[in-house]
Amino acid sequence: MTAVTQGVCVCVWQAMMLQLSTAVGALLGTVCSLLAEGIGNAATAWILPFTAGGFIYIATVSVIPELLHDSKIGQSLKEITALMTGVMLMVAIAKYE
Repeated sequence: MTAVTQGVCVCVWQAMMLQLSTAVGALLGTVCSLLAEGIGNAATAWILPFTAGGFIYIATVSVIPELLHDSKIGQSLKEITALMTGVMLMVAIAKYE
């Protein structure tokens, strides 16, 4: 028996293991953030870059190829401009907050 995960066929056991690894990663992130709760500004100094990096990674690896697939060049340029504007807004907020 096979399952389709984002267009890739994997067996049910592999799909369950992938889902389990995602859940364990979420729990580890939760534990890490709870342990960093009392640190204050030092936590913000290292958590913010990881969070922003995660958003940028998701945007560049999974969203941009979807946006560029079967679209006109003008639409692709608009979408990439909107993405870059979002990144610049994150930088501005982090700088002036």
